[in-house]
Amino acid sequence: GAALALELALEGYDVGLIARRTDRLAEVAERVRARGGVAAYRAADVNDAAQLKAAIAALEEVLGPVEVIIANAGIGENTDAANLDLAHVRRVLRTNLEGVVLAIGAVLPAMTQRGHGRIGAVTSIAGMRPIPMIAAYGASKAGASAFLEALRADLRGSGVTVTDLCPGYVKTDMLKPQESGAYPPFTMDAGDTARRMVRALLAGRDSLVFPWPLAWMSRFAAMLPDALIGPLLRRLAPKPPPALPG
Repeated sequence: GAALALELALEGYDVGLIARRTDRLAEVAERVRARGGVAAYRAADVNDAAQLKAAIAALEEVLGPVEVIIANAGIGENTDAANLDLAHVRRVLRTNLEGVVLAIGAVLPAMTQRGHGRIGAVTSIAGMRPIPMIAAYGASKAGASAFLEALRADLRGSGVTVTDLCPGYVKTDMLKPQESGAYPPFTMDAGDTARRMVRALLAGRDSLVFPWPLAWMSRFAAMLPDALIGPLLRRLAPKPPPALPG
């Protein structure tokens, strides 16, 4: 999120920031201003439609109408299928899927009325094919991509574009290194990732799926029949604990 804000500022946009943590918002806003940009922020929970709408309205009073929005709020947590925590599943789905819908819904009517606007949302390659241990996360990102694809078709010719920003691993606070201290293969730098995303969004592209090795592998895996991909996914899944005697 911070890298995206900085990149939009470099493109000449005044930046409005929304998140729950005021201290983090203030830090990012100061970084934007230090580079000569304009930034304002309001604290809000993306899961609260009223809060979100009020925050956007307050920012528009300071910065003017929203021309570009990037719905970037997200949480990444593993899902323990053997001890399924429904509260965890709901939390991930609400933030990663419903949060995207609410953010877009808060600005879309005004964009369509003006006849122009750029809408982007950050999804994930993890949503292209179900992956063991991240059932809730993968489902939330797949749902967001489906929503964006349908919305794009519905808005064709309206002057409002919808871009699915679908990266692989990005080195942010949400991605933890492996036990060895290394990051997963093809992990990307946050700054370079944000640069590519903003360029795709401002160009009005339908989607940006990258890096290409992961994009290619994910698309190929999505085309494979379950009879072929199923055994591989089962091998990746965690092994159940041995049964206790007695």
